[in-house]
This record gives sequence, C-alpha cells and structure tokens, in this order.
Amino acid sequence: MENLERIYQFILSEEKKVLADLERIDSELDELGTKQKSIVIKMIKGKKYYYEQWRENGTIKCKCLGKVYPGAVCQAEAKISRRKELLALQKEQKFLSEQLRQTLQKMEKRRMEESVIEDYSFEVFWRDEITARVTVKGSGVHVSRYCSHPLKQLFSQEKMTRYQLNRILEMRCFEKGRGDIRQILDHLGMKEYNPQEMVKKTHGVSYNDYIWFRFPGENLTAKDVLVR
Repeated sequence: MENLERIYQFILSEEKKVLADLERIDSELDELGTKQKSIVIKMIKGKKYYYEQWRENGTIKCKCLGKVYPGAVCQAEAKISRRKELLALQKEQKFLSEQLRQTLQKMEKRRMEESVIEDYSFEVFWRDEITARVTVKGSGVHVSRYCSHPLKQLFSQEKMTRYQLNRILEMRCFEKGRGDIRQILDHLGMKEYNPQEMVKKTHGVSYNDYIWFRFPGENLTAKDVLVR
C-alpha cells in the first residue's frame, strides 16, 4: 500500500506539471492569436508584397506585411512557426494529461479497494498473564475478557466500535502533539500517526504498567517487550 501511495503521488505531481505546461502553452497561443496563418507573396502593380493570410468564417482574409526583401517577414514567420510548435506540443501534452488522468483514476479505485478496513485481532497480557483477546471485524469490536482486575484489564466492556478501540490504542501510544513525534515516527518506520499500526510495533507497552499486546504469529513473552 505504501509503494502504491508513493507511485500515486508521483503520477499526481507529474499530472500537475503537465497541466501547468498546458496553461503556459494556452497563454502563449493567446498572445500569438487564434488564427492559423500563412505568408504569401502577391504582385501589386508590378511589385511584390508579402501578405499574411488566414481563413475566417469561410472567407480568406489577408494583411499586407510590406514589400518583399530579405528578412522582411522573419518575425511573422517565427510567430507562425512557433504557433505550429505550440499546437503540436499542446496535442502531445493533452494526450499525456489524459493518460495520466486515466492512470490516476485506476489507482484511486485501487486505493479505495486496498483501504477497505481490515479485520484483525490481538491478545492483551499483564506480564505473561492473558487478560483479554480483541477481535476486530467489520465496524465492530469484540473483547473476550479473562481478568477483571482494574490494574490488569484495559477494557470495561465486551463490545465497542472501532473508534472507541482506537481511542484506547491511542492511550498506549506516544502523544500525538509532542515536538519530536516526527523523529519517533521515522524511528518506527511510519509515515503518519496511526495508533493501530503503532501498537503493532511497540506492542502497546507503557512505562506505567505491565500491559502489552501480542499479535498473531509473534513468539514473545513479557521479558521480550516490557521496558521494566
């Protein structure tokens, strides 16, 4: 999921660059004019003149640029050439923008699919004594309590919401507002403050008690995780 998010953000940044390029192209095209023009030479009373020519409302329009002599219309030619380049570049960038947009839409769908809330479970211990087993499924949380001692038991009820569970998990984490939270997250290999993911790494250990969490597949005892 993390790699997918990194790729998504990269493509999103590339799309922003392409859209910015399109804005610059449109702005320059506005300055050059909206008409596709060409330069022709006409004979007027036996003399040669350059004319700028374009089509407007089905009618050919023209504008005299002056007598023919070397370099007389170089600026006009440069503008026509630049306009052709911009139109070709605009076509390419629009195609690229559309491809990036389609890719982003597919990735957004994938992100939504992968961000569906996962079910999980964990056990709660006081030293090496199991005090509860927590099962999270869908939007609900079920707690099997094996001990009622207030110093050993975190949970006062057997059913709760994910929000309520996350509030409890947050109490087993570092304070979200502390000044060095960025360094702590980096140390844990995390990009954001997420209590559920954090307790998987810290086992919910606190200096204030002997409670800790064991997740499926972990071969741990109290001496492996407790800090005192």
